[in-house]
Amino acid sequence: MRDAVERVVTPFLTAADAALGGGYSAVLYGSAARDDFVPGRSDINLILVVEDLSPAALRALGGAFAGWRKSKLEPPLVITRAEWDRATDSFPVEIADMRTGYRVLRGTDPLQALELAPADLRQALEREFRGKLLRLRQGYAASAGDSAALAALAGRSAGTMMVLLRGLLTLLGRVVPKDPLQLAVTGAEALGVDSEPLLLVVRHRGDANWRCPPENFEPYMDVAARAARFLDQLQLGDRS
Repeated sequence: MRDAVERVVTPFLTAADAALGGGYSAVLYGSAARDDFVPGRSDINLILVVEDLSPAALRALGGAFAGWRKSKLEPPLVITRAEWDRATDSFPVEIADMRTGYRVLRGTDPLQALELAPADLRQALEREFRGKLLRLRQGYAASAGDSAALAALAGRSAGTMMVLLRGLLTLLGRVVPKDPLQLAVTGAEALGVDSEPLLLVVRHRGDANWRCPPENFEPYMDVAARAARFLDQLQLGDRS
């Protein structure tokens, strides 16, 4: 783990060990596990899979969460093992994304035995791409004349777009690149669209000085529309 990640995660898990007494799984996933974590921009994604999540157990974790809050990052997720084992139809995109890069920091590997149904993943991806398209259209209608606002909107959406592209490649049975730029290229190829609109946004995400005029934003927005249409028409019997 990078030092910036370890400074947050290690004290949290030490406190969680004291609160839970072992017998739980802790999984680091996302950019922190794929080694493309950027301090000040990336989240630290951690999930605890616990046997008992009674109110008393949650209260016992209070000290661990209090320490994490000082980082001002989104806090870890907690789920019971029974809930986790039945979560594949509820969170197929999230689980598919975890599998592209994760590290088990405590306990057994809770992802190993899970089986994702392709139909669940296809449906969830289409829903998420359609939802992203609605948000992009909404933002474009409100800010079409403001290239700074469009740049901010595109930058905020890039992380989710990368998650969805990783899910798409997983569904298609293709190799999922870890590098964000290569992911954009490979995802665009799978969709049969030009990769440059995606690459432009990925290159500039987090750049406060970037400006995205409408002629750059519109093709990026169209990628979400094309992805939703692709998934709507995808026949799972032919995923080559």
